[in-house]
Amino acid sequence: MYLVTLKFRVHPLALSLSNPNELSQEMLTLDGPLAFAEYYKKKLSTSKDWRIKYLEDTLFPKKELEWASSIKSSYLLPTVLDKENEIVKLLTPMGFSALFSIDNQRAKYEYSKGKYPRRLESSQIILRLGRRDDILKAEVFRKAKNITLTKQVKLPSSQSGPYKAVDYTVKLYTTHILWASIVDGISKKELEDLLLILKKFGIGKKRNMGWGDLLGYNIYDLKKDSVTPEFIIHSSDDSRYLETIRPVSPKKIAELIGNPNRKTRSKKYVLIDSKLEYGADGPPYWRRQLVVKSALFQIT
Repeated sequence: MYLVTLKFRVHPLALSLSNPNELSQEMLTLDGPLAFAEYYKKKLSTSKDWRIKYLEDTLFPKKELEWASSIKSSYLLPTVLDKENEIVKLLTPMGFSALFSIDNQRAKYEYSKGKYPRRLESSQIILRLGRRDDILKAEVFRKAKNITLTKQVKLPSSQSGPYKAVDYTVKLYTTHILWASIVDGISKKELEDLLLILKKFGIGKKRNMGWGDLLGYNIYDLKKDSVTPEFIIHSSDDSRYLETIRPVSPKKIAELIGNPNRKTRSKKYVLIDSKLEYGADGPPYWRRQLVVKSALFQIT
């Protein structure tokens, strides 16, 4: 298991539509981009034009595209690096600060601080986003494969055209350029190879505008002690909490409440906060399933 810190030119952008003209920043897991990098390395890198192969796999799949990846990671969490004291501080979705000490490419989870709940401060910017019909992509695919599109394609018109630009108000909950994620299920060498690919492609939406432009990274060995890619345990004010730090299925949450595993049978988990949305509990994340984006339990 590893603690991976990533430095961006501008932080990655993952958004959800909260109002007709308002987008909110969403948490982004690192295993999604890593799974794409793994898919690119295995199936696309040998193609003359990998984009054609990618469109063929996604637009006309014989079955749902499966990203058979064993990689699992936490969310990309905003991070502060204290070089003098060799401390990395991760800010969790529920408002805790998790501190990791760093020594010779090894990281150790020390403790967390903060009180729940903490209100996240947000800033707003106006971002001009282009909404483009996939006419050009369809044409590239049609010419490459010499096929006829059977479905009707909306032609450009004088009123709408093939391209629309819409102004959205975007809520950003952090402006950090250093982020971190806890990664498992892959060797250090393979992880470094995939991160080199992501330096080429970037992470998240609107990469062509500079968002998610990966400048550098560090990989630290991390022991599974009160932290995994799925959860992290906090101790605060004589209370102990378990916080999920990646999407999980409602079934797993129910099992944790009603039937703890053997190692923690003597412990009881009381759910005190959670956030449900549509998404997926693993790559590819464009699937629409009900998942628990974040949850906080008190351990008694």
